[in-house]
Amino acid sequence: MKAIKTRLALGLCFSFAASAPALASSDIQESCTWWSKYCALTSPPVLGVNTDTRDNLFRLMDKHKEATPQAADGQIHSRERQDSTLISTGYPISSAETPTLPDALMVQLASLGLEPQAVIDATKHQYEEENRFVSRNQETLSGFFAALIAETTLTPEQRHALATARLAVNGSAEAQATLAAIEATEGTPAQDFRAYLLAANQFYAGDYPQADAQFSALKSRSQPWIAETASYMLMRNALNASTQNARSEYGSFDAEKADRAQATRAKEAADAYLQQWPEGQYADSTRGMQRRINWYLQDWNALAIQYEQALSQASSEDALWALVAESDNKLISKDMFWNSSYFVSAPDAPLLTFVQTLRLMRSMDCDGRAPCIDEEYLNSLKADFARHQRLELWNYLRLRLAFIHQDYATLARDIPPAKTLSDNNILQFSEQVLRVDSLMEQKQWPAARDGWKHLFSLSKDREQLRLLQGNLAAALVFNDEAAAVFAADSPVTWLSYRSLVLKTRATMPLLRQRAIEGASTEERTIALHTLLVRDLMTGRYSDWLEDKKQIAAITPPVIGEAFNDVNLSVFNWAGTDKTHAYYCASLESTVTTLAGKPGDAHALNCLAEFFHQTQARVDTDIERGANVALDAATGGMQPEAPRMLALYQRVINAPKAEPEDKSYALYRAIRCYAPSGYNSCSNESVDKSVRKEWFRQLKTSYPGSVWAQDLKYYW
Repeated sequence: MKAIKTRLALGLCFSFAASAPALASSDIQESCTWWSKYCALTSPPVLGVNTDTRDNLFRLMDKHKEATPQAADGQIHSRERQDSTLISTGYPISSAETPTLPDALMVQLASLGLEPQAVIDATKHQYEEENRFVSRNQETLSGFFAALIAETTLTPEQRHALATARLAVNGSAEAQATLAAIEATEGTPAQDFRAYLLAANQFYAGDYPQADAQFSALKSRSQPWIAETASYMLMRNALNASTQNARSEYGSFDAEKADRAQATRAKEAADAYLQQWPEGQYADSTRGMQRRINWYLQDWNALAIQYEQALSQASSEDALWALVAESDNKLISKDMFWNSSYFVSAPDAPLLTFVQTLRLMRSMDCDGRAPCIDEEYLNSLKADFARHQRLELWNYLRLRLAFIHQDYATLARDIPPAKTLSDNNILQFSEQVLRVDSLMEQKQWPAARDGWKHLFSLSKDREQLRLLQGNLAAALVFNDEAAAVFAADSPVTWLSYRSLVLKTRATMPLLRQRAIEGASTEERTIALHTLLVRDLMTGRYSDWLEDKKQIAAITPPVIGEAFNDVNLSVFNWAGTDKTHAYYCASLESTVTTLAGKPGDAHALNCLAEFFHQTQARVDTDIERGANVALDAATGGMQPEAPRMLALYQRVINAPKAEPEDKSYALYRAIRCYAPSGYNSCSNESVDKSVRKEWFRQLKTSYPGSVWAQDLKYYW
């Protein structure tokens, strides 16, 4: 068990865990707000333990996704970390945009004699409203206007007066007075519409008892819109009344403090509405409100069943995004959002139970807040999965548990290699990935390599193929076959993966080959930049002079923000300005000197100065996080930084170095530790006593140098 805890604490090393931004559930993912417009679904296309719970649920439920074929052109030119579905939902109008009205609403306004600006003014904050005010929007106004136009007993003057009054309804005393002044004969639809507006104004004012009495009187009226809408508003009124005092000690909303009696009244009103108008104009809204009611009542089993039904009936990806976010916030991760107890499982909700069980598998600490996921626990769930004909989900949980316990024999026996991959079958693909991941865990690199290649030959989905490419590259690197990533028939074509291998695991001959024969100008640029930096870092000065000639062959040059880390123009460094206290010639002149005299103190200082001024280095930040397995295979740390301090030390220790060169080397070596006390020039560390001696040497041996006079202390 201790070994299991350690493994879970570290996180699964390979691809099945998740891509780096999604190694969490919604409780701690900070990369972006999951439901925001243009926020990416960043997890790999598998069902994972450490994957965001929302990603797992969305991928499991998404029936609208179509396989997107891999596009060769995009693979070899871009190092984007993500290649995934984007959430398209979001507020349709921002504060910077000019509001517009739908055509249907414009027709209604013309019929009622109203100006469009009046509606814009009345609803200009509609996307900022909360709680009971959310219905002060263009859609509800249009519904009211449609009812007025359809009611044939109303005169044009009455329609205009009632429509104008509806724009004024906001819960204020002024609105109440305006409504009371409207004349209408008792028992007529005109009187009912006015009474409805009076009740609505009381509702917006937060006078729920009075609003309840008025809506109750209206629900039996003969005017159909009035009767249906009043019945619906009885539910909304009670629901809002249930939360008027639901505040924590800090003033934030606390669902656990909702008034259960009022929430129960809301539940009864919702049931009554749906019984009378199962396909009514507010039916969908009422079903959504039922979920909120059960949240307030903390009836988790009923809420889980409602989410299960709603998720399976989502009519579009946008609707599914919203439901997944809501279900996670209100139920699956409620322990994180609302300081509540864990949701564990619910009868008749196998999908939510499945997703939550995956989440609970992250820890085997069994701290008492949640059950320990073991074989006995899974067996207790089996009957419910079987009753709903979802045993394949239960079986996947069993296989995941075997993986956690390193029971690889079970995985090899129970997950045979697939002969085909069904389109949009996340469960089948996840099982196949799990099978090959188990080979990776056992360090069976050739078998894993062949397993990834096999899956690659079966898949037609862009996301799956990108994951498989990264996993295959990882297996090749682990098996000391980095060169195979770049073979002519290699399935690994994504530039981000090839770039990471070039920067971290490519030999000098391989870098030189890819700089000449790379699949794209981008790949050739990355290979050549890496090669030239390494030439300088390893003292291959003659090689650098020869390799640098290849820059001219890369046309057009690859430039732009996305490739700033490999901009080849950095090697055209002109040296320091002649007014600089320590003059350096160009990089090419400096390296030419070192090629003939590797120990030249001035040239060594100037090579360090090049690295200091340009920050040229092999930087993998842009590639990291695209694939967990490849990150592990290429090492989690950055490639070694240029050893500027080592260059300075060579000069410091050179007995024949000129005073100007030695004093500058001492100065720069000490400055490497400013101001934090940590070495910013390279990865190695030098004891503080050594830096103190450097400072003493600079001050006593070279007291007249500009560097001794400039330096006041050491770090």
